[in-house]
Amino acid sequence: MSGMPALSHLPPAALNKTVAMKTVDTRPFEQSLSLVPPTLSRSYPTESRVLDSIRFPNIFTSATATMKTRYTPADCFTYDRTNIAQRESSQRLGERVSDITFWRSELMQELDRMLAETNRLNDSRRMLEHSLKDTENPLHVTKECLYFRENRQGIDLVRDHPEESLLREVDMIKDCQARMKNLLDRVNLQLTRNRAARQDLEHDTMNKNHALVIDSTQHSLYNHSPAITYYPGIERVDNTVSVPETWAEHTNRNIQQSQTLTHRLGESNDTRNKLLGHRDKVQREMNDLERHIDLLKKAILDKSAPLKVAHTRLEGRTHRPEMELCRDPPQHRMVREVQELSESVESLRIKLSEAESSLHRLAQTRARLDHDIGVKTNSLYIDRDKCLSIRKSFPLSQPHLVDFTLY
Repeated sequence: MSGMPALSHLPPAALNKTVAMKTVDTRPFEQSLSLVPPTLSRSYPTESRVLDSIRFPNIFTSATATMKTRYTPADCFTYDRTNIAQRESSQRLGERVSDITFWRSELMQELDRMLAETNRLNDSRRMLEHSLKDTENPLHVTKECLYFRENRQGIDLVRDHPEESLLREVDMIKDCQARMKNLLDRVNLQLTRNRAARQDLEHDTMNKNHALVIDSTQHSLYNHSPAITYYPGIERVDNTVSVPETWAEHTNRNIQQSQTLTHRLGESNDTRNKLLGHRDKVQREMNDLERHIDLLKKAILDKSAPLKVAHTRLEGRTHRPEMELCRDPPQHRMVREVQELSESVESLRIKLSEAESSLHRLAQTRARLDHDIGVKTNSLYIDRDKCLSIRKSFPLSQPHLVDFTLY
């Protein structure tokens, strides 16, 4: 038995032949096949035939498939689009943070103006109440004079000039009292409105602070931030209640409601703010359009080198001798390449021309807006800085009275 090859290393054909020659029960050998160590027998001469049955994988095919799986041009394009999308989102978030900061500053300034105006109104109300009380004594004196004059007798009991003067004085004092009471009611009503407007301003300012913290946090996130994670389906969640136009209008309306005393100034300021907002929007569009124009110019420039290569190749092939001047497949492809590149460049130039025309129109619109803003700013300066200052410094006949005219 020691001179025979191990059964575990015999090929199937040899094993079957051996079993056919010797009618032996192979079940004991089959059971022992799993126990024999996998070693090659020295006595078996055709050892290479065993290796022939082994199929090794194609290393180059596997490597090529691995490279294709690891990196493709589509992956590069997707990577670029991902970076562009993230960069644009970050830019929009930065602009949003700037908008919130601007309107929060406007709200805080309006709150300061509101507090100062409310303090002046309270002072005016106290002075008005004091002045109304001061008219009671002159009215009482005048009425007493009229009562005493009723005790005249005989031919002296007439309606003379002094009595008419006293009656006019009574009417004048009562008319002044009625006006001051009406003005006092208006002051109280305005104070009530101021309190409501102040609550709206404080609430809006608190919301702006909260939104500013959130958007600033989101703006500071980057690809390696520890706080980022997946939120499946978050892109389908839409709990928004406003758009940029209504958002700005809401804040602007809160500010305008707190400026009832200077309604005309508020209208001019509102118009100027709208013009400024429109101008900012036009300026942003111009910036985007300028970037778009730069990209178009770069795209046209990037295609010049391939077009030069195609032209040079075609020109060089014109120098082939005699029958070698064949309109072969390379010639067809290069001609198509020149046509495709020329069409692409022409399309880009048309888009560039349209973009430059749009930019020119936007520049004209911005110039008109700048002119309108200058007109409104001048009107605000005249009404607020000149007229109101003169009205507030108007001299009074009595030191404790003030001008109660509501603007």
